[in-house]
Amino acid sequence: INIMKNLILLAFILSACAINAQHFKLSDAYDITNERIIGQEEEDTWQVDVVITDNPENPIASLAISDFGLLDEIRISVLSNPGLEGIKEILKVTVEYNTCCSSTEDSYYLATDDNDFIALPSIKNEYAYEPISDIHYIFPNQSFGKEETILRAALQYTETYTIKDIQVLRSIAWNDDDFDYEDAITVINQ
Repeated sequence: INIMKNLILLAFILSACAINAQHFKLSDAYDITNERIIGQEEEDTWQVDVVITDNPENPIASLAISDFGLLDEIRISVLSNPGLEGIKEILKVTVEYNTCCSSTEDSYYLATDDNDFIALPSIKNEYAYEPISDIHYIFPNQSFGKEETILRAALQYTETYTIKDIQVLRSIAWNDDDFDYEDAITVINQ
């Protein structure tokens, strides 16, 4: 009977964790504005600003769109209460290109309780056919998250798009102020 009680308790705890795990949700609280050409017009490189919808005069960030003609879409999503001290939400801006292969570039901005924004290094993913693997940041309140830690991980998928394997590429202890503003990391699927 004690074993049965322990199994029921374990199942309850695991289901509570799964219910509490959050995902990024599309948001209209932020917007893209001020599309403009940078450099030579024939280069087809544009720049856009990420702004708070109610305060478009003060951009959060500027993003370069390397080949505007191949741009498929820009999505803005938010992760509320990410489980990091002093961070109220995380803004994720996904720039998706569509050519012979699909590619995305994800930019992440941590919105502080003081209404400042902290940028993480962007992540680029390229897909030849079907996404077999890609790289993401995983935050404490998400599945596979770790308390007060930001994980950058490569996720491997099965043919039915369920997660088969996770390889942690980097673990960033929150509030250590060492983000190494390195170049974007790219994963290429063959």
